[in-house]
This record gives sequence, structure tokens and C-alpha cells, in this order.
Amino acid sequence: MYAMIIERTGGPEVFQYAEIDTPEPGPGEVVVQVAYAGVNPADWKNREGHLAQFRPYVFPYIIGFDAAGRISAVGEGVEGFALGDRVFTPTNHGQGGQGSYAEFVVANADRVARIPEGLDFAQAAALPVASLTAWQGLFDRGGLQRGQQALIHGGSGGLGSFAVQFARWAGAEVAATCSTPNVQYLRDLGVDKVIDYRTENITREVQAWAPEGLDFLMDAVGVSTLPNGLDLVRSGGTFVSIPTLVDDGDIPAAAQAGAARGVNRVFSTMDDTNCTRTLEKIASLLVSGDVRLPPLRIFQLRDVADAHRILQQGHTRGKIVLEVANIE
Repeated sequence: MYAMIIERTGGPEVFQYAEIDTPEPGPGEVVVQVAYAGVNPADWKNREGHLAQFRPYVFPYIIGFDAAGRISAVGEGVEGFALGDRVFTPTNHGQGGQGSYAEFVVANADRVARIPEGLDFAQAAALPVASLTAWQGLFDRGGLQRGQQALIHGGSGGLGSFAVQFARWAGAEVAATCSTPNVQYLRDLGVDKVIDYRTENITREVQAWAPEGLDFLMDAVGVSTLPNGLDLVRSGGTFVSIPTLVDDGDIPAAAQAGAARGVNRVFSTMDDTNCTRTLEKIASLLVSGDVRLPPLRIFQLRDVADAHRILQQGHTRGKIVLEVANIE
């Protein structure tokens, strides 16, 4: 198969289009012929070597977590999937497998969900990492409840776009921060209070909107952009940080400070084990219209370096996906 590989960590220039062995499924695994691969902030950090603390880098190395396509091979013991099924998945990349910037990728069956009618491959490829991270941070670990006042710091990116919509669907009152060009976008998503961090003071705006303190805060950007986040949350509230690997500060100290204030301090990294049901639920919310897909920007697989340069600059609205193959 062909894939975008790297032979060393570094900048976007390290990507190479190369031929590499097509993977075979092991027990409990499937191989997906990739139509589209999703691109996430974790990918450029992966390319630079920031994931070395979690996994070995074995070269040639293929980056990419998200994939959508058709099942091309089924491993021993897999039930409920057949050749040709339209599926999407965060793949096995997080567990050390090769990534999705390739014509074929391996995934455990418990990480694979069918694409429902009404979603195409490009749309499905935008879902796994961003939507699972948002869902788990809000509900599985954050315990967001109906009627709570919640702030999503960084509401216009891929993760944030899902988080504000999931929170609204769950019945929370939602505020979100963004830069000036994305204010109307968040208003269109139904955000109750949009805070333009370029022209408004976040602390003042939050205190006016939630004078008793936030019930829930999710920081999807980084500690340096919201250094006083803990001050915005009431005692008994929840403050969820999505670790960025590059702007997380002193996590043990932050947890200790939260406990001293009576704030439930959560650091939520995506868990992609047994995620099929959650992916199916998220896909159903898109098909029903309860959640809108963030805007997609599509690049060809060979142009992944350009996609990484744009993503690494930050302030990206919505999601970037790579077209890998034209699969019907």
C-alpha cells in the first residue's frame, strides 16, 4: 500500500509518500481500506515526537488516528462486521499501531462503528478523536448535568465545536470563547454566551454571566491561555482540562489547587477502548440533526504537510480531513 510516512520526527517536511507493507488483521481486529483520514492537533505533536512518553517510535512510522472507509479484511474472532461495511474508527494508533495516513489501517473491532446512512466518509473521518474527547470530558469524566452553566474554552475548533453542541444537547447553558472571526459561527451553533477573547475580558464576561461561578469549565486550549480558570469555577463545580502535551503546566499542582478550592479537577485524555457504542451515539446525533458537523477542510493525502502547517498555527475552525482514496 501507499502511505505518508516519516523516517524521523520533525517539521512538516519530514513527510514522505512511500510504499509500505499492507497490514493484516490479528485476532479481534479488522483492516479498513481508508477513504478519508482525520487530522487532529495530536498529529502534529506526534510528528514532532511529543508522544514518545506514551509509545515507541518505530520507523517508518505512519501518523493519524481517525479513519473512515470500508472493511477489507476481518481477523479471527470478529463478529458483526463483514467485508465492505462502511465504518469509522480511531484505529489502533493510540496503542502503538500504524496510523491512518495510509491506504489501509488496522483497528480492534471494539473501536469500529458503522457509518449510518446520511453520513459520508469525509464526515465520518472527522468524528472519532475530537468527538470522543469532547464526549468523555463532558459526560464520562466531567459529569455535566442539565441546567448547569458550562464554559468551553476554545469553542470553535474541532473538539470545541463538538463540546458546545453536546453540552447544549444535554440541556446545559453554554458559554464559549473564540477569536473574532469565529464569533458568529458559535452563535449559529446556539451558544448562549460567546466571548471574543481578542476584544473582551474572559474573567469579567464569565463573572457577569455566572456570578456565583461556573458549574463546569472545559479548557480545550491550554493553561497559558486561561491561567485563572480555577477562579471561574464555584466550589463543588468541575474543571476539566484536555491535556495538550505542550501547554499543560504543572498538573499535580493544579489538581492540588482544585482540591483545596473544593473543585473537581479532571484531566481528560481520550480513551478509545470499547468506544463503538459512543461513536454510534454521536453519529446518530448528527443524522438526527441534534448536532452539526463542524466545517470540513479537505486536503489530498500527499498534501498532508500543508494541512499540518495550517493546523499547527492554531485558530482553525472545524476539522481537517485527508482524502486518501476514492471509495464508493
